[in-house]
Parts: sequence; structure tokens; C-alpha cells
Amino acid sequence: MEVWGISGTVNDDDDMLLGDSDSRTTPSKGFWFRYSKLLAKYPLPVFIVLIAVTGACGATAFFAYDRPDFDDPTRGFEARGVEIINRMITGRHLPTDYRLSFNPSFPSFLGDIKDLLPHVPSDYEQSESSVSGYDSYPQGTQDTDTGVTLGRSEPLRTTRQPDIMPYRKFCLFDETYVNINRMVFIPVKGNTLFTVQGMQSMCTLQKKMLRTFATSEDRWYLNTTYNEDYNCENTWSILNAVTLINNKTSCDEITEDDILNFAHLLQDCVSFYEQGLLTCDKTKSDCSQDEVPDKCLSNDLVGNVFHYLTPKSFVNEVKDNTFKLKSTMLFLYVHWSQKWDFYMDVFEKNTVTDGVTEVAAMQFFVKFDLFSVYLESDALFVGLGTALAILIIIWYTGSLFVTVMTILNMGMSLIVSYFVYKVIFQLPFFPFVNILAIILLIGIGADDTFVFMDIWKKAKAELPGKDRTVVLQETIRHAAVTMFVTSFTTGAALYANMISSIIAIKCFAVFAGTAIMANFAFTITWLPVVVVMDDWCNEHWFGWWKMCLKQIKSSWRPLSKVSDKFATKYVPLFVFKLRYLWIVLFALLGAGGAYLIFVSPGLELPTQTDFPVFNSDHPMEQYDQVYKKEYDFEQDKVDMLPYIVAFGAIPVDDRGTWDPNQKSTKNVTLDKTFDVSDPKSQQWLLDFCSEVRKQPFVNKNHDVFCFIEVVKYHMERPCSENLYSIVPDMCCNQSAFPYPKSQFKICAPIVCAEFMGCAGTSGDPFNIPYGPLYSGENNTIAAFSILATSTYKDGPDYNDMHEFWTTADTWTSSQVQKAPPGMKSGWFITFGWYQVQFYALQSGLATGAAESMGISLAIAAVVLFLTTRNFLISLYAIISVSGTVFVTIGSLVLLGWQLNITECVILSIAVGLSVDFTIHYGVAYRIAPVTDRKGRSEFALKTLGSAIMVAALSTFSAGAMMMPAQVLSYSQLGIFMMLVMSTSWVYANLFFLPLCRTMGPSQNIAQIPMPKCNSCTRGTDTVVASIDNDYVHGNNCPGDAIYTPDSENLLENVEMDTPGTLQFNSLVVAF
Repeated sequence: MEVWGISGTVNDDDDMLLGDSDSRTTPSKGFWFRYSKLLAKYPLPVFIVLIAVTGACGATAFFAYDRPDFDDPTRGFEARGVEIINRMITGRHLPTDYRLSFNPSFPSFLGDIKDLLPHVPSDYEQSESSVSGYDSYPQGTQDTDTGVTLGRSEPLRTTRQPDIMPYRKFCLFDETYVNINRMVFIPVKGNTLFTVQGMQSMCTLQKKMLRTFATSEDRWYLNTTYNEDYNCENTWSILNAVTLINNKTSCDEITEDDILNFAHLLQDCVSFYEQGLLTCDKTKSDCSQDEVPDKCLSNDLVGNVFHYLTPKSFVNEVKDNTFKLKSTMLFLYVHWSQKWDFYMDVFEKNTVTDGVTEVAAMQFFVKFDLFSVYLESDALFVGLGTALAILIIIWYTGSLFVTVMTILNMGMSLIVSYFVYKVIFQLPFFPFVNILAIILLIGIGADDTFVFMDIWKKAKAELPGKDRTVVLQETIRHAAVTMFVTSFTTGAALYANMISSIIAIKCFAVFAGTAIMANFAFTITWLPVVVVMDDWCNEHWFGWWKMCLKQIKSSWRPLSKVSDKFATKYVPLFVFKLRYLWIVLFALLGAGGAYLIFVSPGLELPTQTDFPVFNSDHPMEQYDQVYKKEYDFEQDKVDMLPYIVAFGAIPVDDRGTWDPNQKSTKNVTLDKTFDVSDPKSQQWLLDFCSEVRKQPFVNKNHDVFCFIEVVKYHMERPCSENLYSIVPDMCCNQSAFPYPKSQFKICAPIVCAEFMGCAGTSGDPFNIPYGPLYSGENNTIAAFSILATSTYKDGPDYNDMHEFWTTADTWTSSQVQKAPPGMKSGWFITFGWYQVQFYALQSGLATGAAESMGISLAIAAVVLFLTTRNFLISLYAIISVSGTVFVTIGSLVLLGWQLNITECVILSIAVGLSVDFTIHYGVAYRIAPVTDRKGRSEFALKTLGSAIMVAALSTFSAGAMMMPAQVLSYSQLGIFMMLVMSTSWVYANLFFLPLCRTMGPSQNIAQIPMPKCNSCTRGTDTVVASIDNDYVHGNNCPGDAIYTPDSENLLENVEMDTPGTLQFNSLVVAF
């Protein structure tokens, strides 16, 4: 009796590769047979066509379009298309829109304002006090209606100090000429640097660094001319301070008495530093240094020691007389053209230490330049991981040709994906994170190859004498289903990240998702052709290779027998005998992982605006992530956030959401319904400004600038105090408020122009506008903003910023909803040194990761359900996948990962990589030739266990090879690949299968019926030959199990003829 219900022999197909084979094939019908016949009969033409098409795609994409540029790896790490960014862009463009002006053009009946008032500046420039402090009211003046004190007692935004305070010996250079490089010394032995040994050690290392760099006269370029002109030092550290105080000429001469003398000076002056008197701006009235001893002010030395050279904790150490100086800063002035050479000569291949102290961190402003170098050098570890995966593929498949073509398959998938990305989708920006798709394809591609080759070998072994078309048909029919499910689920999980507001993540979603789907397309076209060609070549040309490989494997036969026995006997016992333990244990682990993610400690958002690109132990990352926050001078930019409410402009960002290089037109979209001149609008605005002052997020020590109050105050003044006596009755001595619309339109511009306090910008780098902006077309107020100072400090802390934003925005929105129709366009925005972009980025990471994960799991559930059409299998699979994801991400939380861009991209593929093994087992369980849960579970494990094990091992090994990389993305991806592969394998084998073994569906329980295909039968009297015939000829329903009346007892007669081949009496299942 024929096993597959067909008869036939293997024909002589010497000309098969050229498509001239006349081999007789068994008549069949259906798409899969015709498709398999095409690939089996014409493998070489199909092979050439695929190569040609891929080459054409690559040539078009790489030569007709700009190639990727990774000079700035953080480009694209910003949010677009969200309300916060829309408001920020609109707020920035309000004072720069050429159609708007702070200065009104007066009506023609008033004549030429410059002729009437020659003493008023013709350009209407606001004075410095008007711009920064808007002192348009006499200080202490009270509004008669509101009782609010008008005028400001202090400026809205404080003047920021530069990074380096200029003075003799310690100079601030123009950063267009030099970069002030920084290094942090820490003690190697002992607990403090504040000793003679520590000082002399730092002195030695400092001189050694300079000697290392200055190896020749033409290399010595440490701004010597500039230093001589201004009497400045090339380096500045606590060593300079000690030598200067003690009148020493070199740090080599420092003694114990010198350090003691310096300590006494610091103790005498520390209280004045805490009061801010040693570093305050001497030009400001609040900087009174009369009571400060001269020794504390000499050369600003003591203040700069505390502010620049020692950490913040050193102040308390001086007060406590402990002097536990754990670190100290050294500034090095290097010309910008030499900073790269200095770093490479001194630090790249050397650890700057003498056993007493060492340089632990540095800021040389070359991190991204160095990243480009490391990106290429660390590619070696990616290559090693790929090479190890290749060796595993060769060992498992037994074919060097198939292995090489598999790697080529991955490369072709990337090329086609890049073509679709650039040419079809027309996406101009290609972020650095897109290259992570390479590692993803290694895991997916190896997994698909293992499954395909496993099924091919089993089909060929159980169909002796059959034509390759039939063998290929059965291989593709079974492999295509499971590979489509895993590929589609992974691709959909990646595409789900397109909902993210962050440019880099959106781009990665498109590129990586397309690469996965392209890999699937090549797997069912390229890989079958490669396998057929390999099979033909082995029969006719390279039989020696098979013989050599067989001899090599024969030497491993004892080990192979042990491993086979372990896989077929002990693993099932381990998995199923202890199934209740595994179910409980891994259910608890999954719950624990969910707790770590969503409750405590949670996946933290980034707290530093400096994005890490190297591992945390790299000196440049140590400075940005550890030491930078410990020094006062790095915190000088921290200020109170402004509270701004803008009216008349619709928040729109016209830059697009896919290209960070796209610039805005800087034109503001105005609200045509806006009308502040309406009496109802005037009254509401006056009340709104009064309510703003009462809010807890508004700083009571700073005034609220509201131009309607300025207009009202000056309109109530006697006409004799006004300059514009041409309209005395209209724009002065007016007690009735609100004013008629016509009167307001005329008088508001006149009053604002007269007193020059209605509008302007804050004068800081953010150019925050306040007051009315006039339209050049009709001289009406087109937009305006209210400006106040909040009680929240500017900074990268997400919780503080989120609290301020949600509180202020919620309250503002609730008030604007009550406004008259002409004032409905109001919205809240703020600015800061850390920018709104960082908060928008944090918000996008916080919401996007959770949303994409949820969508990915939902897609996985739908795909699995449509494939198996069984509710219980789908439910158990999703629970298993969810447990895998929770444990994986929970473990990363314990490892201290923060949800930054790279981490978010890596986590976005967590669901895609977690579903593969579980789905393989789920499909195998569904199509098992038996109907009881015990037989189905054992069938799935014994059929796919070895292939899944090798797939997990290959991806795990590739990740392990990337661990030594300095580039953070590589090492993090390596950690993730090892973790997700091991967790996914454990949950698929020790949770999903035991769950199916215990509560899995038997027979047709929880099965959703589908319309039957041609000749589909389900009677218990069906004979094997009939089933076999239907199965081969494609008449069985998709996904239906093949079984016989005694199929429930088939597994009792399982024999392992060859590793991975299951023979059930006369029925062989080739899956």
C-alpha cells in the first residue's frame, strides 16, 4: 500500500535545472501543486529572475535615492503630529510670522504717528525692561477693579549664567573657537581625592595626558596664543586652585600644609557660596558682596571651586569637616580641530590611571563622531553572531549551499524592503535604528529555514520514489501555513508601531515589518528553489559533500543517540509529567513580570536629555548619565517653566511626521472666528487673567502679563497723562468696561504703542511672545498670548512635567470652553531649556509602547484563531505569548532598562519574536493525526521540538556574540535576543504544551466549523487510502487533521526511524 496514496518513480532529470525535465508527475489539482510544479521544473530560471529583480530593486534604491547617513544616530528621536508639538511649533512661530507684528499700523485719520510724536522712537523698539520685565505700570500700582498689583518686582525669567565664569586663570573661550572639554577624576584607592597622594596623582596624570598628545610641535594646539593674551591656563582643576592659593608654581609642589590651608579657606567661605554671593551677577542689585571677605572673592576662585570643580555634595562635606571628595572636574581647553585627535591619542586605547586616581568620565563633544567609528568596528560582533548562526544552520540542514542561500535570502529581504521603503513609500529618512532589522531577520530567517528543511526531509523520506513536485508540494503546503502565521504576526506587530508619534519608531516599523513580509515571500519562492537545486546537485554533482557530512555525523553517533533518546523519551517526561508544576510556576512568573512592568518599579522613562549611544560603563556615558547631574554648573540652565495661553492661532505643525529634516514654513494658521474686541470677550479675558493668578501652578512671586489689564489701566488714566491728545475722550478717562468694539479696535493699539508695554518677547533663546499681535492687512489684533511663571522647574523629570502639563492644560481647556465664541481658540503651552520635545518624546514612548504591544497581541490572537479555528488553542497561545512578553520585559526592568528610543524599538519586536514557537506548536497540535489531547501534545513536541530547539539556539547564540559591543544598541539587542529566545522556548515547551496536555481541546471541542472543500469527508468509516488520496490531491480542508478510526492509538506505535521522522504504522505525517 502506498503511503501517500499515489504511485510513481523518480525519473532521470539531468536537465532539470534548465527546465527540460520530462519526469512524469502524478496528475493533481489545486494551486499548491501547480505552484510546486513550476518551482520544481524551472528552478534555475526562477532563481535567476529573483536575483535580477532583487538587484534591480537594490540598484534603484541605492543609486537613485540618497543613501542612509548615520552621522547623528539620535536624528528622528522626536515626536511629531501630536498636540504638544503642534502647540510648541505654533507658539514659536507667532513672533516670527511676517504677516504679524507687535507694532500696529495706525488708521490713516490719525496721520503719521512719527510726525505727531517725534520723541517716540520711530522703530517702536521696546526697552530692555519692557521686553524682559514688561514694567509698563508704575511699580506697586493696583488695579482698581481686581486689586491686583500691577508692575513687576523681578523679571519673569532669570538671566542664565554661562558654563564657565570668566576671570584670571580660569577663562571662558568662545565656543566657536574651542570646546571646553571636561574630565572627571575619581579615587581608585581610598575614599577621597582631598589628600596629598590624590592631588599628586592627578597632577601626574594631567601632565601625562598633555605629553601624550603633544608628541610634536605641530600637534601642540592648545590655544597657547589665546591663553597668553588673556593670562589663562590650558587646564583648570582643583590642582590649579590649591597651587594658586598657596603661591606655588606647580602642582608637584603641593604639600599637606597647602591642602590644610586650602581646606580652611573653603570652610571660611562656604556659607557665602550657599547664599549665592560668590557666583552671583555683580551687575544685579540683589548681588551684595559687601560682607563677603576679600579672600573669598579673590579671582572668584572659591566660588568656582564649589560651582565648577567639585560636586554639589562637597559643600556639606566642607561644613562637616569630612572632605570626602569623591570626584572632581578638570577642564581642558582644546582647539575644536584637535579634540578628536586628543581623545583618540589619550583615551581610546588607554585607561588613564596610576592606581591611585583615574579618569572615570569625560565630555569631549565627540560622542557622535566616535559612535560612527564604533558602529563600523562593532559590526564585527554582528558578523560573529551571523557566522555562528550559519554554522548551526549548516549543522542542522547538512547543506552549505542551502545555508549560504539562506543568508542571501535575508540580504535580499533587506534590499527589497529598502526598495519598498524608499521607492514605493517614498520615505526620505532612514534612521539608525532600522539596521536592527538585520538581527531580527537572522532569527526569523533561521527559524523558517529549520521548519522548511525539517518538513522537506520528512516528506522526502516518507515518499520514496515520488517526483520532486509532489514532495515540494507537501513541504510548501505545510510550511507555508506555519511560516505565514509567524511572519504575518511578527510583521503586524512591527507595523503596529506606526501609531507611534516618534519618527524613528514609525520608520523602523515600516522597514522592519516590510523586511519580515519580504522574507516570507522569499521563503516560499527562493528557499524551495534552493532546496530543489541542492537536492539535484547532491544527486548528480556533490554527493561527496553528503558522504563527508555523513562521515562527520557518524563520529557523533554515540552522542546523537543519547541526544535523540533524551529528546524523544526524557524531554516529554520532563514536560508532561510535571505539567501541573510548570503551569502554576510560569503563570506566577508571568503575573510577576506584569507586576514589574505595570505596578512597581515599572519600565522607567528616560530622565536624561542626552541619549545614550554606548554602554553605561563608557566614560562619555558616565559623564552624561552619572556625573553631569552632580555638578552645579551643569544645572545653571534650570529655570521656572512659563505658563502661556495663546489665542487666535490654531496649533498646527506643517513639518510632516516622517522626516525630521523637513522644515516648517513658519506661517501661523489664524483662527478666523477670533475676536478679542467683542465686549463679552474683553470681560471674559479680564476675568480669566484674574483666575490665572489664583491657580496653584502659577508662581505668586511673579506677575501675570495680561494685555487687557494694561489697556484697561491706561484707558482709565486722566487724559492729561496721555500722549495722544488727538482722541482724549475715546482712549482715556474711560471708566466703563468693557468697551464698545469700535472703541477697543482704535484705542487698544494706541495705548499699547504709547506705553510700549503691551507686547513683546521674553528675550531669552525661546523668544516667548506675550501680548497682542496685529495683522498687517487690517490692523486688528490677530492673536495674543498671556504669559506667567509657573511653580514648576524646568527639567527632564517626566512626572513633574506631566503633572504640570495635565494640570495646567486641563484647567485652561475647561476655562476656554466657557469663553465667548470669539475666544474659543485658546490653548496652553510652555517652553524650557529641556524643551517640550523631550516631554512629548517621553509621552510618545509611554503610550506608544503599551499601545503597540496591545495591538500586536490582538493581531497575534486573530491570526492564530483564523489559522487553527479553535478558541482554546488560540486562548492558551495568547496566554503563553503574553507570559513570554511579561517575563522578558519584566526582566529588562530588573536590569535597569529605561524606555528610551532604542529600547522601545527593541521591545516593539518582543511580541513578534515571542509568538513563533508557541504558534508552531499550536498549529501542530491542531493538525495532529489524533484527536485526544495527550496524543496531540506529544505529537507537537516530538514533531517540532528539535527544530524549535535549534532555532532558539541559533538566535540565542547570535545575541550572545553581540554582548561585547560598545554600541549600546548592539549590546542591548544581544541581551534582548538571548532573553526573549530562552523565555519564548521555555514558555512554549513548559507552559503552552502542558496547558494543552491538561486542558487542551480533544476531537472538535471549541472548533469553529468552516464550509467544507471538495470531497471533504469526516466519517469514521473513511479509509486510509481515501484520506491519503484527498490529502495529496489538495481536497482536504485547510488545517483539517488527518486521522483514521484508530488514530487515537497511533502514538503508541511511534517508531523513530531517523531523527525527526515519525512513522505511524502505514500512515506518515510529514509536518
